[in-house]
Amino acid sequence: MMIVVALVNSAANGKQLLRIGGGLALGTLIGGGYGIFQNVVIGVGVNASFTDTSVNADMPGRVYSFYENPNALALLLLLTLPIIVALVFSSRHWFSRILAAGVFLVGGICLGMTYGRASWVGLAVAAVVYVFLWKRKLLPFCILAGIAALPLLPTSIFNRILSIFNLNDTSTSSRFDLWAAGLEVIQREPITGVGLGADAVRRMVKLTQMYQGRASFVHCHNIYLQIWAEMGLLGIVSFLGTMLGMMKSAARAVRHCPNSPARHMAIGGTSAMLGAMVCGLADYLWTYPRIMFLFWFVFGLTLAAIKVCKMEMDRV
Repeated sequence: MMIVVALVNSAANGKQLLRIGGGLALGTLIGGGYGIFQNVVIGVGVNASFTDTSVNADMPGRVYSFYENPNALALLLLLTLPIIVALVFSSRHWFSRILAAGVFLVGGICLGMTYGRASWVGLAVAAVVYVFLWKRKLLPFCILAGIAALPLLPTSIFNRILSIFNLNDTSTSSRFDLWAAGLEVIQREPITGVGLGADAVRRMVKLTQMYQGRASFVHCHNIYLQIWAEMGLLGIVSFLGTMLGMMKSAARAVRHCPNSPARHMAIGGTSAMLGAMVCGLADYLWTYPRIMFLFWFVFGLTLAAIKVCKMEMDRV
């Protein structure tokens, strides 16, 4: 709450938004660069808790950089890469655009090395949203280019994408048991929820023995089920209303705002948030407090960009 309020009230022009985006880019360069170093120089072994080796035999170890879990690193990159694209388009000097493009390349390579499927899907959605809000006439060409690029992907990444639809992959099939347990919690306490925090949901699941999966129940692996289970009907309605309201305001702002850093930052932030919301269908985005903080940081940055867009429209 504090970081959202601070961002919205402190950013007063496009230059300040670019500085904030530059900070995110620096963090992405450090985290993503170390992830590549971890993979190329140190080496990452295959961890059976992160990968079903029976159906992903050709997949190397998944990098995690400083974030303990490859899915956490993938979520971080999902939230920051659309902001870095905004820096590429809105930076005023050619060298800063080249730097931003280089950071995007580092982050994109590292995201591939995480083998985080939900984040890949989320980033694909974010790319579509970015092009749609920026220049929607280019959208059909971008979609065709993306489809044409699929055969050019490394074999391990292409096979990992195909495993999304493979129910023999335990990381895919186990989600059905997790979702079923989450729905059972919601059915028991649909209005008030069982209390804040994943621990409250885990205790309820354990007490009622409603989870039948083989892996331990950590969370619902779905942000919407998890929020509803914890905070009840008011919590999920408030969350969805907040996200939808932000996206509606952003769409209205970028439609009328002149081409400026604020417009691109609003597009980048909205794309990142919508990509994360799609990713949240298959994962709980707030498992790690660091990623939860970054989620709301990007949310605050997006609101700040919308505010600056409205200020620029008033001047026109």
